[in-house]
Amino acid sequence: MPKGKASWGKLNISGTTSTAPKEDIRNTYQYIKANEKSILNEQHSLKNYDISIQITSLLGSNVSSGIGAAAYVAIISAIYKKNLKPALAVLGSISVGGAIERVLNFTDKVAILSENGAKMVLVPMSNLNELQDLPPSVLGDTDVPFYVNNQMLMQKVILSE
Repeated sequence: MPKGKASWGKLNISGTTSTAPKEDIRNTYQYIKANEKSILNEQHSLKNYDISIQITSLLGSNVSSGIGAAAYVAIISAIYKKNLKPALAVLGSISVGGAIERVLNFTDKVAILSENGAKMVLVPMSNLNELQDLPPSVLGDTDVPFYVNNQMLMQKVILSE
């Protein structure tokens, strides 16, 4: 590395051979990297961190696309050492340009997460019109707040001190 040039930390994704979740995580990482000055402060630059993300299938299901927002929450909360709310699930992806992408199979995903203990499932605002399709039992057990951008996402997931 030439003098004066800072090297970037590394991103390592393991636990799956599927390209869709890896692509979601890489896009999220690239978004953070491209917008670092507005997302992170100098002491918390990505240059200072090697990030490893292990994808684990639970309940015998495959991890597909739509996990970029969860990766964003994981990366930012880890860098800032912030605790997340308990029994939390995050759906959706963040494009390289910062757009929040709609969740496919919204009702199925929220219902499965609720049945398996999620008390809060954050969902992109673009899925709002599908809220009416959720069974009342799911809405009784699980809070389903919506987010429109990465700032709102972080405000809703961080555990209040």
